[in-house]
Parts: sequence; structure tokens; C-alpha cells
Amino acid sequence: MAARNLIRLSNTTKRCLPEKKILKTIADVLKVESHTALDLSVVICGDKFIKKINTQFLNHEYATDTIAFRLNDGKAIDGEIYISADHAETQAHRYKVTFENELFRLIIHATLHLVGYDDARPKEKNRMTLREDFFLSRIK
Repeated sequence: MAARNLIRLSNTTKRCLPEKKILKTIADVLKVESHTALDLSVVICGDKFIKKINTQFLNHEYATDTIAFRLNDGKAIDGEIYISADHAETQAHRYKVTFENELFRLIIHATLHLVGYDDARPKEKNRMTLREDFFLSRIK
């Protein structure tokens, strides 16, 4: 059976999003990090939906900005990314950046998790933030 090499984007919000730019950014992160998408589902949703996912699968009863699930091992990624547009909006105001900038930071952040980055410790978090900045600078 042939590899699927597929990235699917679902927008469950009423926001108009730059879908091609989102898909291109994810593909760029994967390529630079020496990975490919076998079957990657990306869902842009609201706080209510991401809270449901967070509670059901991670036992955290609150909304969060992003959740990434890696469903396999290896360089070809089978996984799921959930991004809360509501959280992106709130964080954009907090950090004094545009909604789109924060949305892309979250998308990059989640994709980096799928390729193996972690942010549990300060040193890891700093490394991940530097990679986020690098990939944000590549968006056209």
C-alpha cells in the first residue's frame, strides 16, 4: 500500500483562515525537521471543543491552546493537531501580536511536538520557542 502523505485541515470556527498558508507552514516544519505527513489531521476549533478533547483524552478539565497527538513512530507522521482559535485570540491580545501570528505560532508549536520537541523543562521550552521563531520568520 502506498504512503498517503496527507495533511487535512478542518476549520470548525466561523473565522476565515488562510488555509493554504497553514498547510504550507506545516509542510515546511515537517520538511525542515526531516519528517513527512503520512496522515495528519489539523482541526481549528473553539475552546468548548478543545476542552472536550483535553478532558476526554488527557484528563484535564479545561480549555487549552493546542493539543497534538502522535499516533505512530518514525519519520512519516500519523497524528492529530487541535488548535483553539479562541485561545489564539486571547493570547494574541496578551502578547500584543496579531491573531494570525499567534495562530501560526500554535500551529508550529503543535507540529514541533509531533516531530519530537518537548517543552516540559525551561531549557526545552527555550529551544522550542527558538524553533517557533525560526519557522514564523519563514512564513510568506
